[in-house]
Amino acid sequence: MIVDYSVFDYIISQNKIFAVYKLPGDTSITCILQENENLLSFIDIKDLNGKNGFVITPFVPSPENPIVLIKPDRILEGEDAVFEYLQKNFSVKKSTGFKNPIPISSEEDSYTKYAKSFEKFHSALLSGECEKIVLSRKIERQKPENFSAGNAFKAAFEAYPEAFVCLFNSRFTGTWLGSSPEVILSGEGKDWQTMALAGTMKVPDKKGNHKWDVKNIREQSIVTSYIEMQLSQNGLKFTRKGPYTLKAGCLLHLKTDFSFEMNDNDKIGNLLETMHPTPAVCGFPKKEAMRIINESEGYDRKYYSGFIGPLSTKGTTNLFVNLRCMNIGQDFLTIYAGGGILPSSELDSEWEETKAKLQTMLSLIEK
Repeated sequence: MIVDYSVFDYIISQNKIFAVYKLPGDTSITCILQENENLLSFIDIKDLNGKNGFVITPFVPSPENPIVLIKPDRILEGEDAVFEYLQKNFSVKKSTGFKNPIPISSEEDSYTKYAKSFEKFHSALLSGECEKIVLSRKIERQKPENFSAGNAFKAAFEAYPEAFVCLFNSRFTGTWLGSSPEVILSGEGKDWQTMALAGTMKVPDKKGNHKWDVKNIREQSIVTSYIEMQLSQNGLKFTRKGPYTLKAGCLLHLKTDFSFEMNDNDKIGNLLETMHPTPAVCGFPKKEAMRIINESEGYDRKYYSGFIGPLSTKGTTNLFVNLRCMNIGQDFLTIYAGGGILPSSELDSEWEETKAKLQTMLSLIEK
C-alpha cells in the first residue's frame, strides 16, 4: 500500500466534506468522511447538545461563518485504514514540493495596522474597560506552486507531536490546517477536562532556564479565574492542577489543568456556550472585549480562535481551540496568530510574540 498524503488534495479539489486529525501524543491519524452533501450548520452553540460528529466552530458564529458539524458517515482509524480506503475511492494527486511563497503585504504595512489596533486596545485597557483583550492579526502568502495541503498536514503532525493537528474541508468553512495545544473540552462518560492556557515566551537557551514575568502570570490568572467561574456556574465540582510550563513547538506557555465530572453529556453545548470564547482568545470581561475586538481588530477571524474536534455523546470528545492555523484558499494561504494585551503590555514585545506564533504554520510552507 502506498501512503501518499496528497490524496487529500484531490478530495479537497472535489470539495468533499472531511476532517483528518491526530490527537496530542498519538502517532495515529483518524479521518472522518461525510458521504452526502447535507451539511449540518447552525449559529447557536447550544445546538450542539445531543450531537455527534466533527465540530467546526468560528470565533463568532454567524450566518456567514456558521458552526458546522461533519457527520461521521465513515470513520477511518489508523494510517493503513485511511489510505486503503482513500486509494480505492479517490485518485492520488502528486505533489512535487513547495516553492517559496510570496508575501501579499509587506512587514511594514502589517506592523502599521497592528500598531493602530494595539493603540485602541491599550487605551481601552488603561481606561479600565477591560482587564485583558486578545489582539490578533493575519498574514497572507501566495499559495506556493504545487502546494499540498495533505503533505502540509503530515509535516505538521511530525513537527508538533504534542499538539492536536487537523486538516478539514467543507463548503461552508473552506479548507483549514491547524495545530493546537489548547483543549477547551475533552472527556467521556463522567470524566472531563479543560485547561487555562495563557502566557507565552520563546523556548530559552539550551539550559532550559526561564522565568515568567508579571504580565504573563497575570494573563494566566485571568483565564484560570474565568474557567473556574464558568464551571462553578454550571454546577460542576472541579480539581485544579497548575499553573505549570508547557512546551509547544518553539514556544512555552503557562497551563492550568481542570478535571470535573459531568452527568449529562447530552448538554455539552450548554457548557461550551458559556465557556467559548475564553479570555485566552478573547479577553475579560467577555462582552466588552468582544465589542472592542469587533470594532478595532480590523478583520474577520472566521474559524481562527474558534474550536474544532470530534464530539460524541456516548464515546470520547476532544475539542481544541483553533489556535495556530491557516485557511487554505484557491490562490492564497491566510495565517493567523494573536496574543493577550494587558495594561502593562508593550507594542514591540507583543508584535514579536505574534511573529513567533505565526512561525508554527510558516515553517510548514517556507521551504
